[in-house]
Amino acid sequence: MTELLLDACRPEPIGSYLKALGILRVVAEQADPAATGTWRGDRFVLSSILDADGLARFLLDDYQPTPVITPWNGGSGFFPKDNHDGIEAIEASDTLRFETYRTAIARGRALLQRAGIEDKPDKKDKPRLLVSLRSSLPEEAIAWFDAAVVLAGDELAFPPLLGTGGNDGRLDFANNQMRRLAELFVEGGRSEAEALLYSSLHGTACPSLSKAAIGQFDPSGAGGANRTAGFDAASLVNPWDYVLLVEGALLLAASVSRKLESAAPGVLAYPFMVRATGAGYGSAAVADEGDSRNELWLPWWSRPATLPELRSLFGEGRATLPGHRAGKAAVDAVDFARAVASLGVDRGIDGFVRYGFHVRNGLAYFAVPLGRWRVGRRDGVDLVADLEMWLARLRTTSRGRNAAASLVRAARQVDETLLAFCERSNPDTALAFLIAVADAEAVAASSPKHREKIPPVPPLRRAWLRVVDDGSVELRLAVTLSSRGIKRRLVPIDPRRPERWAAQPGRSTTWGPGSMVDNLARVLLREEVEGDASSVGPSSEPRSARRVADLSDLTQFIEGRVDDRRLDALVRGLSLIGWQNAQPGTPRPRRGFRPPASFALLALAHHRPTIDGQPLPRTTGLLRRALSGDGRAALVLATYRLRAAGLALDCHPFAPPDHRVRREVAALAFPLDDRALARLRRQLAVTTTDSSRGDS
Repeated sequence: MTELLLDACRPEPIGSYLKALGILRVVAEQADPAATGTWRGDRFVLSSILDADGLARFLLDDYQPTPVITPWNGGSGFFPKDNHDGIEAIEASDTLRFETYRTAIARGRALLQRAGIEDKPDKKDKPRLLVSLRSSLPEEAIAWFDAAVVLAGDELAFPPLLGTGGNDGRLDFANNQMRRLAELFVEGGRSEAEALLYSSLHGTACPSLSKAAIGQFDPSGAGGANRTAGFDAASLVNPWDYVLLVEGALLLAASVSRKLESAAPGVLAYPFMVRATGAGYGSAAVADEGDSRNELWLPWWSRPATLPELRSLFGEGRATLPGHRAGKAAVDAVDFARAVASLGVDRGIDGFVRYGFHVRNGLAYFAVPLGRWRVGRRDGVDLVADLEMWLARLRTTSRGRNAAASLVRAARQVDETLLAFCERSNPDTALAFLIAVADAEAVAASSPKHREKIPPVPPLRRAWLRVVDDGSVELRLAVTLSSRGIKRRLVPIDPRRPERWAAQPGRSTTWGPGSMVDNLARVLLREEVEGDASSVGPSSEPRSARRVADLSDLTQFIEGRVDDRRLDALVRGLSLIGWQNAQPGTPRPRRGFRPPASFALLALAHHRPTIDGQPLPRTTGLLRRALSGDGRAALVLATYRLRAAGLALDCHPFAPPDHRVRREVAALAFPLDDRALARLRRQLAVTTTDSSRGDS
């Protein structure tokens, strides 16, 4: 076996990828059945009995093109107004190379004549014509038929790779193929065809290219505005590139699939084809989903594969989502990315090139490469399965006709961050995804119409904490707020049934677009009001927290050493974590920062010292005075409350500056445990007087 590194056969553009498949296909079918192909870096490697000169001789002298005809299309060469250069040249040729081609053309003409069709068939006549063609064309021509069009009952389905039944706008692929074949084997000389072939295989310099259409297969060679030094450039094509890419496209034959339990018409099944998603690449836009055809994810592999193995790969090409025993197939680009990141694809595949079919102009499209994805398990991607039903609701609602622009933007951001998480699983991408989900939930919560269709995000597993842990102080503080039930302050959920919206939205929701300090202050004031209404005291949410703050982290917050914007975003993202039935956790004490004495006094008073084991009532006016900037008055109230509990201070803390007093009050929203409160008492040298019988 000889290994040939074909420098001009690369994964991008799609025409070059298909050309590599086409070379392997024609060699394996017509010269060496044991031939194999593989990708080595960005090059295709053909292993066969043919060396470089032998491959060239085979293609120049012995290669028999697959019959590619489209008698069902206008512009195919079968009708009076069409270009007939290619089809007539092949019909007039007497070489063995075109024998089956001539047979296919003759049968196509005979069928059109019997049906009385003299011009482009009407849309309503096409299904009947296609059924007749498939039963009468020679076996060699069926491969093209199945790759270009699929019969689904009385309807026709068209795989995106070959446009709408073998044409792209006004360009008929089959007619173009016949014209390129005529250039190589009928009209041109052997020496010119050989030079063009070596250029197509190895990237060597070649004579002038043909001014011909390449269609959607090579956007850079399709010509148009700004493609040259002048105003407009012509489309230039190496005929071999086009001929071989069409041969390769025949490996990707489509079919019709139907679920066993469904009586509905079949749906198009195409290897590694999914619904387009306008996210995950620089020029992505929401319009891409409506104006584009489906996406195609084409695999590359590093182990030699024979033609039968590739037929099996493309014949059964699919990607399945993680977390599904039945192996649910991916339906859009986001699903496919999840499958790639969780090994929901064939293990022999190393990666995929993502292609989108985007509108060029009019009815013409370009197959645009949208990035490469390596196959491999990404940590935490399987956890996205918990959100699958919610994500489906979000996408369905955001794609509705009357969806609010804010919801459309939020849903797209969710897709963007999820694709990034699947591509590069790390704490940053995981946190960005959770934050985007929380933002989309907030947008849905703001509209009664959207709340009817999109429920709250279900409580997520605490395993997410391991995936998002970046070791930052902001993350640790956000976890403590998440564990105290902060979500009901962000969106109007039912605190007893967090999977449902609250019956009276807005009653307990306090979080807004303001600063982190303002939001935490509003939380504290709302808890104070709810405590008054229940005649019990401040809300019990901080006391039920499953994670408590470390005093060193809290000191950094008070001193402004944390990123408030990031902390705000993390609180929203981590609020999605479910803490039901979680065991309380105690932080490992951290050294280096000590809270100011004024905060220690406020915290001891706010967390309600006890007398005879019973907590004292809240300190009326403490929060409001401190938040108004009157720190001295707040500290006086705190001192009175501690003395009422039988606690005496050996020191008198100074009131903090006005710019810091609000941060100290906001820090009271972070839950503390008994050990932290004891440290604060020691810091203030608090002693128990003879009249007290209890301590906090």
